Amino acid sequence: MINTSIVSAQEEGILPGLSALSESDARESAIAFVNMTTSPGLEGAIIIVDDDTRQSEQWRSSLGFDAEFTLKNQIFNGYWGLAIVGGRIDDKMELIGDNGQPVHLDLTRDVVALRGSSGLSFPIDQHFKLRPFLSLVFADLRSESTINGLYDNDNNQTILSFNSKAQLLSAVVSVDAIYSRWYSNYRLELSAQYNLVYTEAVSEDNPILDTDVWNSAAQLESRISGPTNLSFAGRPWRWSAYANFTSFLSHNKSSLGYNNLMEIGASLDWQINIKPLEWFGWQSLGFRVGLIVGEKVEGYNVGLLAR
Repeated sequence: MINTSIVSAQEEGILPGLSALSESDARESAIAFVNMTTSPGLEGAIIIVDDDTRQSEQWRSSLGFDAEFTLKNQIFNGYWGLAIVGGRIDDKMELIGDNGQPVHLDLTRDVVALRGSSGLSFPIDQHFKLRPFLSLVFADLRSESTINGLYDNDNNQTILSFNSKAQLLSAVVSVDAIYSRWYSNYRLELSAQYNLVYTEAVSEDNPILDTDVWNSAAQLESRISGPTNLSFAGRPWRWSAYANFTSFLSHNKSSLGYNNLMEIGASLDWQINIKPLEWFGWQSLGFRVGLIVGEKVEGYNVGLLAR
């Protein structure tokens, strides 16, 4: 006999009969998903986790811009950015109940966020600069969960389904170290970014998500670009090849199924190089294709890229 019930998060707690799933696991998984989607420096991607006990598909996307602007009579520039970010995860996991029976957990999460950034850019020399900045992220998180395989008090298998939502406010302190250099018509760009994230989550229907937590992430990026014989509207096209490495330093691997991601790819960029306003410039518009790899993880990044 299969019983279906809708349970509230207040009644949920740690699910009876499923000690392998704790409240801290649920919190860390939700926070890790939001960070994977909204942290500065992360671009659009589709990520697939294929493990023996877990199949997951995640995507993230953003629409925004960032720019440096001149501060008069100062040796440093200002920096600012604004972005709308969205993401989704469909997670299917196989767990073992306390009675040794297989338990299936299907979890779907959606997040929409607004991120604003502001900081300074310090030129160390003509090739190297440091850019510390602060980002504030407001995110709305919606979750739907179904657990199939637990037993009720009458020893009947049950299907438990419940929904929850939360609002999260994150403060992200970031430091970019950026190196760029021209070699004739070829340009080399190297950068390293460290993010320290403080997140406070509030949920009226799921006290498990009422939490505050610190997390950190790091990125290494490299890019080389060169000229092509193509032009449009009197402006040239340039090719580029890149390799990026991202590490979610403080996340448990079980939260998303991975901690580290490597992305390699190429793009074709149309060089616009305009600055219609003092505080906003547009360097290029391009098409980008990338492949993402990791331990039991694969994915891709295909789309337009504005710089």
